[in-house]
Amino acid sequence: MPAADTLRWVHEDDPRWDADRERVFATVPEGVFRTEARQSGERLSSDWWRVERGGTVVGYGWLDDVWGDAEVLLAVEAAARGSGVGVFALHRLEEEAAARGLNYVLNVVRDTHPERAEVTAWFEHHGFVAGEDGRLRKRVGDRARDIGQHQDGRPGTGEATPPSDGRQARYLAERERAAGRPRRDDEPATVGADRGPGEEEMGGYVDPEQHRY
Repeated sequence: MPAADTLRWVHEDDPRWDADRERVFATVPEGVFRTEARQSGERLSSDWWRVERGGTVVGYGWLDDVWGDAEVLLAVEAAARGSGVGVFALHRLEEEAAARGLNYVLNVVRDTHPERAEVTAWFEHHGFVAGEDGRLRKRVGDRARDIGQHQDGRPGTGEATPPSDGRQARYLAERERAAGRPRRDDEPATVGADRGPGEEEMGGYVDPEQHRY
């Protein structure tokens, strides 16, 4: 039986808004994510993973690779912050991006984030570089940017493990689904429809208005 403090990274094949998300995101300070009402059972697009500790969900990771690189966000329950859950989720998201053969993971800390400077510094400590456009970017597998994190087994310390056939099929299906719903930059999101990259979880650290390609 796994230890109670062991973290598990669980992919959600059919991500939907549920009680665990409601609980975790309710502890996130105002201004971190876009304020948006969710309905129980509402389907969420792109890829979602939950972080579990002792059978309890303590955080989430999100990734969208429709545009060639990987936009990522993470959320950690207040009681679990500072215990390694955020670092765990970030590393797993980097590994997922590397497995897809992507070049960069990207993140934007919103201007309204109450701890914007601290969170930006946290990402920079873990190898992200801030650009003039406000985006934080890290080249997957580039050890020179992974400050103080050169341990064996970390993302970038070896060749990326190719995804399984099932996972690769899921990635391709997601790309095809996204390609079938093109949307202009000036086209507003439709209520109840699948949202574009960055809009899936109340904006997250990824601001779609600052982060379109």
